[in-house]
Formats: sequence, C-alpha cells, structure tokens
Amino acid sequence: MGELVKKPQGRTALIALVTSQLVMTLIMTMTPYHLHAGGHGLGTVGVVISAHTFGMFAFSPLSGRLTDRFGANAMVLAGFSVLAASGIISALPIAGVTLAIPMFLLGVGWNLGFVAGSSLLASEAPLGDRARLQGASDALVWATAAAASFSSGYVVATASFAFLAIIGTGVAMLLGVVVALDTRTSRPIPA
Repeated sequence: MGELVKKPQGRTALIALVTSQLVMTLIMTMTPYHLHAGGHGLGTVGVVISAHTFGMFAFSPLSGRLTDRFGANAMVLAGFSVLAASGIISALPIAGVTLAIPMFLLGVGWNLGFVAGSSLLASEAPLGDRARLQGASDALVWATAAAASFSSGYVVATASFAFLAIIGTGVAMLLGVVVALDTRTSRPIPA
C-alpha cells in the first residue's frame, strides 16, 4: 500500500475507490428512511432503490469502454461530478418516486468512479502483489462504507437528509479537486 500511494495513479485509484463508496453509501443508506419518514411506502422505496441499483451496475460495460477510451483519471473525475450532482439534487425538496433520479445518478457516479479506480489499481499493482493489494484496498473501501453507514444515521438525526446529501457533494467535489491537482502536478514536464 505504501508503494502504491507514492505514485499519482495509485493515489488516484485509492481515492476513487474510497470516495465512490463513501459518497454512495452515505446518501443511499438513509434514502429508505428519508422516504419512509416522508410518508412513502415500501413500493416507493423499492422503485427508488431499484433505480439506484440499476445505475450502479447496468452501465458497467460502458464505464469500462469509457475508461479505456478517455482514461481512468478522466472517468474518476466524471464519476465524482455525477456523485456531486446526485447529492445536490438529493438535497432539494423532492419527494417520492422523484428521488429515483438522483439515486440513479448516485449509482452511475459510483460505477464510473469504481470501474476507473479498479482499472488504475490493477494497472499500478505489480503482478505478484495484486491479490494482496486488492485485499488491502477492499478492506479500506469496506471499512469506509461501514463508517459511512454508521455516521449517516447520526447526521440525519441531528441535522437532515438534505444536509447529509450536501456532505456527500462536498466530499466528492473536494476529492475531485485533489485528484485533478495531483494528476496535473505529477505529469512530466515537456522538454
């Protein structure tokens, strides 16, 4: 892991994986509660979460092709932009099935960031270390998801679902800037 984070592409891979999982889990975890608290039934919850799940997985082949065509760094930034847009829309006073739109976008943003981050992780890891590095990054990603799940309820209880969505937006935007600056400053200077 130490060797990986010394390389800009390795840092981007870890930031992409962790941030995508963090923002997605933070907002998605409290969406059913938010809908239920707003008086919506399980049918509405099912439609909204189905839209989210569709966004997470349906476009994986396209995300892979876009990563190959435009580069993983560009797709990480695109994923973070979609995550931020989802958070902004989620924070608006929308209700019911309409929440399926930002939840779908949340899934798409996660997918773009996660596919691109996984691609970078695989490309930066030496062949003999890939399984160990994948395990370590998975542990970090899922520990982050657990922390996001745990803290999201506290944020909604003490503030609101809209505030939680704004936190997710801020995280995606801030770390998008970090990735963009890290990528830019680590490019070789043309001779």
